[in-house]
Amino acid sequence: MQVFVLLNHTAKSDEHVPEDQGRRNVEDAFARRGISAIIKSVKGSEIAKEVQSFLTNQSDDPSKKYDVLVVGGGDGTIGAAAGELVGKSEPFGILPLGTLNHFAKDLGLPLDLEQAVDVIVRGNSRRVDAGELNGQIFVNNSSVGLYPFMVANRIAEQRRWGIGKLTASIPAVVRTLWKGTWRRFTIRFATRELSLRSPCVFVGNNSYDLSLERFGSRASLDQGELCVFVVKKQTRLALLLLPFRVALNLTDRTRDIDVFKMDAVEITSRSGRLQVSLDGEVRTIETPLRYAIKKGALCVLVPAAIEHVD
Repeated sequence: MQVFVLLNHTAKSDEHVPEDQGRRNVEDAFARRGISAIIKSVKGSEIAKEVQSFLTNQSDDPSKKYDVLVVGGGDGTIGAAAGELVGKSEPFGILPLGTLNHFAKDLGLPLDLEQAVDVIVRGNSRRVDAGELNGQIFVNNSSVGLYPFMVANRIAEQRRWGIGKLTASIPAVVRTLWKGTWRRFTIRFATRELSLRSPCVFVGNNSYDLSLERFGSRASLDQGELCVFVVKKQTRLALLLLPFRVALNLTDRTRDIDVFKMDAVEITSRSGRLQVSLDGEVRTIETPLRYAIKKGALCVLVPAAIEHVD
């Protein structure tokens, strides 16, 4: 097996492990299985370009073709790579090296490096869905409203204090709720149209579980649907407590949140451009925001226990 590994050098599940040591850990894990992996560490912003280069080289020189591309990093890294790998027949492997690793968890991938390498070596593949927003791919979710501002505040806190993502999220949430305003959105899908003021509209790649035991996870990534949560206008305190009330099944559907499932949705506002979160990365995108599900668009390596047969 010939393996090419792209590592986001800033993504580390353990912040105490230096970059060079993290790279050696990956190299050694493959070596213990008799595989000499070519590893390239790049910035997260360069992942998409590096995947493009890899695919071009695979086509131009078949004699040096690798058996599998492996991407190591968090959800933003995997999402950036997925944007270049949509529609490809060859599976790619994932090393979940980020802080949260939602996509890897929902695929059933182990977070332990050694076990993740075992999954790649075994070569079991599965096709899963991806979300698309105005031509841009996401593997987890996208949102408009307060959440992108929270992410921007969190990044500012991380840079200011040199702290981790989870620690920086606490002051970021407080600042966002204190300064945030509700925005009017028009949401169109199928034959329906809604016009409302909302603090946040969340669009998921497949359905998110809202039960206490599996809150924020997805049981399936191949149902071919978007799951849209529209948070209704409410007080800042109620909004802060909303995730806990949802998990404890204490929400009122007429007062707190609406949930829709469909294969496409369009969101507009009075502004011609909106800050949007895509897999935790904030971007400014021109409206209308056109979301769609791309069924079976990604081929990924997964544990044999959940191997999918087309």
